[in-house]
Amino acid sequence: MWEANIRYYNCYIYDTGLEPGALYEIGDSNKVEPSWKFESEDQRIIKLLSNEKEEIEFAKRLVPLLRQPAPKLKVLALDIEVASPRGMIARSKDAKWPIISVSLCGNDGLKQVHILKRGRAPQIKKTKLGADIIVHEHEEELIREVLRIVGSYPLILTFNGDDFDLPYLSERAKGLGIRGNIIRREKDKVTVETGVHIDLYKLFRNASIRVYIFKNAYLGSTLDEIAEALLNERKIEVDKSNIPELPPEQLAEYSFQDAYLTLKLGTIDNNSLIRLLFVFSRISKLTLEDVARQGISRWISNMIFYEYRRRGWLIPNPEEIQEVRGKETYSKATIEGKKYKGALVLEPVPGPHFNVAVLDFASMYPSIIGTWRISFETINCPHEDCKTNKPVEELPHWVCKKGLGLIPDLIKTIRDLRVKWYKKIEKDPTRSPAERDWYGAVQRGLKVLLNASYGVFGYENFPLYSPPTAEMITAIGRKAILSSIEEAKALGLRVIYGDTDSLFIKNAPQEKIEELCRRIRDKLGIELELDKVYRYVILSRLKKNYLGILEDGGVEIKGLLGKKRNIPSFVRKAFEDVISILKDVRNEEDLENAKKRIVDVIKGWCQKLERGEFSLEEVAFEVMLTKPTDGYVKTTPQHVKAAIMIEKRKGIRIPPGAVVSFVKTKDKNGVKPVEFAKKEDLDLDKYLEIMETTFGQLLGALGTSFREVVSGVKRQTLLDYF
Repeated sequence: MWEANIRYYNCYIYDTGLEPGALYEIGDSNKVEPSWKFESEDQRIIKLLSNEKEEIEFAKRLVPLLRQPAPKLKVLALDIEVASPRGMIARSKDAKWPIISVSLCGNDGLKQVHILKRGRAPQIKKTKLGADIIVHEHEEELIREVLRIVGSYPLILTFNGDDFDLPYLSERAKGLGIRGNIIRREKDKVTVETGVHIDLYKLFRNASIRVYIFKNAYLGSTLDEIAEALLNERKIEVDKSNIPELPPEQLAEYSFQDAYLTLKLGTIDNNSLIRLLFVFSRISKLTLEDVARQGISRWISNMIFYEYRRRGWLIPNPEEIQEVRGKETYSKATIEGKKYKGALVLEPVPGPHFNVAVLDFASMYPSIIGTWRISFETINCPHEDCKTNKPVEELPHWVCKKGLGLIPDLIKTIRDLRVKWYKKIEKDPTRSPAERDWYGAVQRGLKVLLNASYGVFGYENFPLYSPPTAEMITAIGRKAILSSIEEAKALGLRVIYGDTDSLFIKNAPQEKIEELCRRIRDKLGIELELDKVYRYVILSRLKKNYLGILEDGGVEIKGLLGKKRNIPSFVRKAFEDVISILKDVRNEEDLENAKKRIVDVIKGWCQKLERGEFSLEEVAFEVMLTKPTDGYVKTTPQHVKAAIMIEKRKGIRIPPGAVVSFVKTKDKNGVKPVEFAKKEDLDLDKYLEIMETTFGQLLGALGTSFREVVSGVKRQTLLDYF
């Protein structure tokens, strides 16, 4: 059966041709009409593309949509607190305990904390952030007022609101017999009848948002971690097991801070995140709520499904694609678990390197898809005369040369629109600031989709999964990188590293960079461009493991453990101290002085560890449960062991989504929940091992080692001469 797994409302959008995220006008007769039209400037943009029929048709519908700016919406952030007994975790499924506070923070100036009176009233009328404190005698009255306010906003933001805040609010409303409940709980999300609900917890966990939009600026997934990384602000620290017993003033401050941070994150950078959601929605044809909750493979597949149905084509099942176009791969994977050889990553030249230019292939894989017309539609086609069309001789796959395949046209159109129009117009000084902001969001959104457009075909859960397609694309990419390295060497340029679609070149004159880019464009038909220049970069001996300092002092870190999530704040602070020293380095003399300071800093943090100059919270690991503790059958990770200890001692069940805080200990279990641990329980050797793992690669690239730093021994190595 075809198309049975596509949701009904998605089919409705396909069949009616509706454009999610776009503005419509409702006339006097209630007729819904698009508010956008094809204009003269749109025709100018279309002329920048090729004359391919499918590209032109796709662009004619997409360009007017992307000209229409995102609407300015009233936005409301919401956070609730519940009177759960000490040691008990509130669950939205049964909603046993009353709601004691609801904080509301709107971009229109609304600031309110609704408090349930349970003893004395608050002695203040406003929080420090200016929120009005409104006291309710009865929970029913509190919930009714909150629902009224929520219903007046078209966009609602929460942090983990799908799993807790909104469903808990809804269940309490049902239990109290409150009519007009506008909250609806669905299988994988919670919606609000009167508007759109975005759960920022799910949105910020989306790898494409974290990597491509925020450049890995945050690594954790909690509100506190993300707010600290992006806003330099934090939640108010309280004893989380004791929230219901907080004085009403402190409860109001704590609760409102969460709503305030949620609003700031959702409207960050003048609503740039909201603008991006509208861009993604218009291209993918998914609703805003689905875009915010689903991964990028779903965005891309839905865009393709929409275009297929528009043409009256059947959408094939994954097993049919593999049966007809093949599922075997022939290149040897270098990463365990992969089915084919991936992108080329060069061996780095370890050590510090000054004045390093990073050249980037502009949308290399989308360019390959468009230029060689590779997709599951064209790979291993049935035409005998196409079997000689092998872009990579080492592989048995061939590509159709009869002009078939819609996906290459879609990807090529998106790439050309971004490179030839939106990327340029974002910086056009004749455009208004509002226009530049909008077109900046458009070009960034297009880039995100392009970056993922090839990888999805090699993702087993992608509904159009095609291993030969992904294998062919990566093979051509490897050839492009190797060819570029040869051209660089011919120009006398020194390549010190390369990763997937970029080259790191040391001390490259501007004119030679321009010549290299021209040669690659002429030879391969792919744009190579200067992406950035590092003041200096420190390469370790490992691939995908380096630290770069930009000319403006910005820091880019790849692979180093100090930037990983879930390491204790004690270790992260030590890492941040080292980075702050490296940021100020401008030349080799500065670097030599910095090495000495780094040795002292790391040694100082290790001494603090050995002397016990830390709190248990500082050395704790915080990891979220993804399923109930009895759902971990094959292995029991450390955070699950800690969670089981809490459950047994307190006689409770810890639900999925709860964050477990634990420390490493000397006993046979190796872990203890923070709340049960003492400093003397800690296994300090394990923490020193974590410090060594965090700093080892960086120190090695600087000519020393963690063990030498701790022992104070110094030696000469070849790296001293870099």
